[in-house]
Amino acid sequence: MGRPTPIKPLFTIHQMIERILESNEITTQEHLQIANVLLSGKNITDEDRRQINRIFELIQSDRIKIIT
Repeated sequence: MGRPTPIKPLFTIHQMIERILESNEITTQEHLQIANVLLSGKNITDEDRRQINRIFELIQSDRIKIIT
């Protein structure tokens, strides 16, 4: 079985969120990382949690494209 993806430090997650929202693209790896951060609930601000939820909503409405 594969190794779990390590959770990035908070500042990196924040930077990743900003990049995703600016580019309207997310890689499958980034998608996994933000999902892990959201589900773990550790070391995440309320604002970052809202932004991650916003990203998932934008993915569902095809306004953010998942790239490989």
